[in-house]
Amino acid sequence: MAVCPKCGKKILKSATKCPYCHKLIAHQHFNGDIKLKPIPLKVKPVKEVKDLKKGSFKTKSNLSYSNTLTIFLIVALVLINTLLLLNLINQFSVEKPSTNTDDSKVIIPDSRLGNWLAEDNNLFIFADDNNFFWYDSSLNLKDNYYTGTYNYKNGLAALEEMGYTEEEFYQTFGNDLKLENVYSLNLFPTSLHKNSLDLSSSLATKETWWFLLIIKNEKTALGYNKTLDLRYTFTRY
Repeated sequence: MAVCPKCGKKILKSATKCPYCHKLIAHQHFNGDIKLKPIPLKVKPVKEVKDLKKGSFKTKSNLSYSNTLTIFLIVALVLINTLLLLNLINQFSVEKPSTNTDDSKVIIPDSRLGNWLAEDNNLFIFADDNNFFWYDSSLNLKDNYYTGTYNYKNGLAALEEMGYTEEEFYQTFGNDLKLENVYSLNLFPTSLHKNSLDLSSSLATKETWWFLLIIKNEKTALGYNKTLDLRYTFTRY
């Protein structure tokens, strides 16, 4: 028995036509095994997904690089700001060092003649107690310096010692100067420190330097160590 593929009723297996719905029944006879011919398939490789929108898609490596660069820039900015802050703190917190090299807090002594800074950063101090100090650099008052005592003449007495008449002096230095601002000093160095060594013993006994100080105004002065032939242009320190 067989089943009609159209009406579903049972019919003879050898029937070529359904007696009920008259559907033609086709019969095929195969000898041997049925072999199915494989169907070749062509599969296209998946392409890399392109950005849906410009700048809307980033790979993992790009994100990692971007994060690393951001962190580096932040760290660099923090370091720069820290250095600038430390520099500002240092500028406002630096105290003038004292003439006492063993003391961390230095106090520049008062001076009737003034404390004077040369254009090459040499610092001269003529203290009220008739001690003088010369520093190779105003930035370091703990090394490379001379100390000693001094005496001076002022005004007309200074001009006489210098060998000038008033007229000659004004012709040389200008009429805007005041005689009370002219000094002739004798410096007696007694102590020398250089490159962290005490070289005071190398100073000649009773060594004397003849020094001229001409104060032009409240801020500037001229200096001349006639013994060593050294000239200075000073600003008040």
